[in-house]
Amino acid sequence: MLYDKLKKYNRIPFHMPGHKRNTKLLGNKLPYDLDITEVEGFDNLQSPDGILKEIEDKAKKIYKSDHSFILVNGSTVGILAGILTAVKRGDTVLMARNCHKSVYNGVELAGANAEYIVPEIDKYGIFKAINVKKLEEKILSVKPKLIVITSPTYEGVISENCDICELAHKYGIPVLLDAAHGADLTELAQFADITVMSLHKTLPALTQCALAHVSGTLISAEEYRIKLSMIQTSSPSYILMCSIDECLSYKPNNLKLLNERDKLIKKCDVLNRLKILDYGDIYKLVIFTGYSNISGVELANKLRSDYNIEVEMACRYYIVLVLSSCDDYSNYNKLAKALIRIDSALIEAKCSPIKLPDLPEKASELSTSYEYAVLDSSLNRVSAEYVWAYPPGIPLIVPGEIITKELIAYIKDNLSSGVNIQSTRGKLPEKIYCQS
Repeated sequence: MLYDKLKKYNRIPFHMPGHKRNTKLLGNKLPYDLDITEVEGFDNLQSPDGILKEIEDKAKKIYKSDHSFILVNGSTVGILAGILTAVKRGDTVLMARNCHKSVYNGVELAGANAEYIVPEIDKYGIFKAINVKKLEEKILSVKPKLIVITSPTYEGVISENCDICELAHKYGIPVLLDAAHGADLTELAQFADITVMSLHKTLPALTQCALAHVSGTLISAEEYRIKLSMIQTSSPSYILMCSIDECLSYKPNNLKLLNERDKLIKKCDVLNRLKILDYGDIYKLVIFTGYSNISGVELANKLRSDYNIEVEMACRYYIVLVLSSCDDYSNYNKLAKALIRIDSALIEAKCSPIKLPDLPEKASELSTSYEYAVLDSSLNRVSAEYVWAYPPGIPLIVPGEIITKELIAYIKDNLSSGVNIQSTRGKLPEKIYCQS
């Protein structure tokens, strides 16, 4: 195990890192005594053939992939490397519109063209699974070189990943599956050509710890390694890689988690205004507020201020909580009691049909001149930046798309509800960067 090797290392360190593992001088608040660089015996992540390769082989066995890769810059770097491997400049990438902003950035870095499949939303304003029939229609229409989907989504919606991959492979098209929220689903890597997952989101790994998997013959694992080495740090943290190693040895008790989760949901059956939504991912819990006089952001704030409970994400109409087999399950009782108390004081409200803005049109002509415009006066102008709610980081508009009245109203409504709306250049809510 990498941890044991790090603990036993006792050479006089005339090498990086600069703290020299000197816990006598620096104390032990941070794991200085484990931190190290690529000295002899500790392998090299750029071209692993020793202990780091053993970790990747362990991951490959667990996830049943053909090749697995350690990621220490999060899922983002795995997604970027996957897109750069699969397409070249001018190619078309067919991507779900609810993909994370890293997918959009990867398409831009590759000089590729993005086409979108927009999943339908349910009555709670949450994106549904990808419609396989509509996906095939889009494939025949745009003839992509790569398909990118997110499954599970931030809210825990899982698409028919196997059917999607079978469809794509019928046309010889590779699939990049952004499964950042699905590291617990060990079967996912068998379907897609590239699968990227964040261990740290639902499993006991440090932040930034992730894995990528390559399977099949449509993507070259060798080329993926090359692209990964171009954009991933050349000085990887051995603490993070040790965390990945330890995480791969962890056996989550999903049955226990499922039972405790079911108990929590059952206790919340008495809720009158708040509604618990279940999309099939046992690691996620979504609580809808649209039938009450409280927003998702307000609910999150109340849970924080009154009950010391912090949620994963809050938006206009719901909150998302992340569950884990590492949870102290006594906290589930505290959560249930908090929700019941909050719910008892809420007033019933009629929920208008929730509608997201239509997909903005692409501008037919692009300018090379840009300026900031006040949001209210940006109607019909062409955006020169991304705008998204963070989390989850799904763009509402991307550069080259036309700003609509509907989009402006949606941004303002979310801002007034306390949702964290961001833009590439950070001038919202006052200004948006547009073409002149």
